Amino acid sequence: MILSLLLTIVLESDPISAAELRDALKAPIDAEAGDRLADRIRERLPEGVDPARGAHFHDEGLAAFVLAVPSDANPAPRLEGMVTRQQGRDLKPIGETGLWAIVLEVANDQKFNYELTLGDDRIGGGSIEMPGWTYPPESSERPGQDYGTFREFNFRSEVFDNDRAGWIYIPGAYDGSEPAALMVFQDGDAYKREHVGTVVENLIADGEMPVTILALLNPGVNDDGARNRSVEYDTLSDRYATFLADEVIPRLESEFNLRDAPSFRAIGGASSGGICAFTVAWERPDLFGRVCSHIGSFTNIRGGGAYPEIVRESERKPIVKIVLHDGRNDLINRFGDWWEANIRMHEALTNKHYEVDFVTDDSYHGYQAAGRVLPETLRLTWEGWTD
Repeated sequence: MILSLLLTIVLESDPISAAELRDALKAPIDAEAGDRLADRIRERLPEGVDPARGAHFHDEGLAAFVLAVPSDANPAPRLEGMVTRQQGRDLKPIGETGLWAIVLEVANDQKFNYELTLGDDRIGGGSIEMPGWTYPPESSERPGQDYGTFREFNFRSEVFDNDRAGWIYIPGAYDGSEPAALMVFQDGDAYKREHVGTVVENLIADGEMPVTILALLNPGVNDDGARNRSVEYDTLSDRYATFLADEVIPRLESEFNLRDAPSFRAIGGASSGGICAFTVAWERPDLFGRVCSHIGSFTNIRGGGAYPEIVRESERKPIVKIVLHDGRNDLINRFGDWWEANIRMHEALTNKHYEVDFVTDDSYHGYQAAGRVLPETLRLTWEGWTD
């Protein structure tokens, strides 16, 4: 009786809100109610959006996902991707209208990607910025301040026997008269999109990190065209550190005046790039003394879930600072639970008395999660940098 009354109420006015759709989906939807509800959903969708390719709308703390496929589809269409923590959720049919929908509670200050699938086929997807989402002010250029330049960084790796691409960021504050610090990021294109150059430039201007040359490195591309990302980033060995020591840093040192003390060299990355950053400092603390891991994959992709125990059983290494970041809405899949893995990693590092900070929020898995906390995490990474 209550559900029937609730459905009657939400069908009374147009267009529909995410909260009203959520409530309507709790009740059985007959043919007549389905027609009325489908009309309200279509009126809410942005103009020109074809629900056959997937659609969404959102309100405060709620996101609605809509797909148009036959009402007798079997299996049901599913919502996949980071917003479900990679668990997937079935959509519910709106009567016999051919519309299907689901509404999820989501963190109001987050941005995330999603996919809509039917069986093995990806039908649609997109990116959602919730009403409270915004980049931090350090991600925007400031009037009257000098900013640097990005330069392409391409070469052939002998260590991995593949082609490399990426970027060098030269801050406006660098003139070569004094040696600069160095920071390497994995997945360089992604960090470039997340305004890392602007953030670093603003932090340099504020005295919160030294003048720093950035090396933004993408995964290698093998001769067959396949990216070598997981092999390079998730493998627990010194091979990637050797690649940096033998092939990347010498190229940079030939052009830039760089500090060689580990306390003035940092490495960062997100997801598999985050565990890669830690592995480099773990294997070569003489090379990189500071680590910044965003949504780090300390899970069992290639054995990374063993790191907490490795840390506990090993002698403490001379790593100056470690910063971990993760969100409570991070992934859960066959490799593990990212949030729990980062908690375990933080506990292990703390128990061994490393200088470690753990930045937490409600973020989902994605580079935008790193972009949102870049200023905070880089401040912590470079804490105590002054001579």
